[in-house]
Amino acid sequence: MAQQLPPLAAREVRTRVAVPVQPPVLKPSLIPFDVLQEVERETRVVVDQEPSTSPLAVPDDLPIFTEVDADPEVAMFALSQVRMFKDLPIHSLEALIAGAKQLEIPDGEFLFLEGDEARSFYVVVEGTIELLRQKDGREVALRHANRGESLGLFGLFSAQLRAASGRAIGDCVVIEISGERLQALLDHDDQVHTRVLQMHRERLLESFMASKLFNDIDSIARARLIGRFANRNVETGEQLMSPGEVTNLIAVVTHGSLLLEERARAGEQPRSFEVTPGQFIMVTSAMTGTPGRLRMHAPQFATLSVLSHKDLNELLHDYPALRTLPQRLPSFTRQLDKNVFCGAVGVPGL
Repeated sequence: MAQQLPPLAAREVRTRVAVPVQPPVLKPSLIPFDVLQEVERETRVVVDQEPSTSPLAVPDDLPIFTEVDADPEVAMFALSQVRMFKDLPIHSLEALIAGAKQLEIPDGEFLFLEGDEARSFYVVVEGTIELLRQKDGREVALRHANRGESLGLFGLFSAQLRAASGRAIGDCVVIEISGERLQALLDHDDQVHTRVLQMHRERLLESFMASKLFNDIDSIARARLIGRFANRNVETGEQLMSPGEVTNLIAVVTHGSLLLEERARAGEQPRSFEVTPGQFIMVTSAMTGTPGRLRMHAPQFATLSVLSHKDLNELLHDYPALRTLPQRLPSFTRQLDKNVFCGAVGVPGL
């Protein structure tokens, strides 16, 4: 039986400060549109055909919704429906919902706006929240978040502004949990930490595959690419590539960093470059048949999501469009060497 919401007494009305909505700059959508169509067919995706009268069709009057302290039973039930928090110990859920708020958002009102600072995350209790962005002067719906789905988790860890807006379709009820509560739990609960870390890695890869670099790759190939990445721990000083090596490699840094160094030439200082969290490194020397000149290692412990030489070669055989990567990479990344490229993953901040 569905949990009943508590009576909303002693309501607080929250209003949003009116801030002009700016066009998105280098803010990729959370998941590629075609991937949403092919991999998440159960999620309804709608793209408006007519231009909106304003960037996000925000009403003239400020969005208003009500807020009360969340009923612990309702908040606990809502969290237990979220895949990431399902089956967690009761004491973990209790710690997370301490101080949680229950928000009622009327039909058509915005829960948050694209460009808002990410300070909390939400769980939908009743109704549907539509995620949408502004693109080319019109609203583009990304997906719908329904009962039992969470919103806004990734933005807390990417240190980004919201990459999309959330608007109520019909009257909605959500539970809001602060980033401080989640961080406190992560610091002391290994099980939650592991689950959130896995989500973080998945979203980094989703955002990476949403980049223009893979525009020519169909959605099924993108999904397969994501599935072939493996998590790898790299110890301090461990070497991933040596000068003269011929290999293919794609690595996304999720923690720590990688250092790429070139042997010093006579009378010159050695070149070096650091690849930090949220960035990727791509090596294509095997595709071009030219040995690399750089040494790549970890200056301290690091974690990566890696597509190995073997896995990438298998995918190159199945998806010939990937073979054009060496030609496209100079247009979208920083070239560190003839066959070594680095770029930003493009972390979504929803």
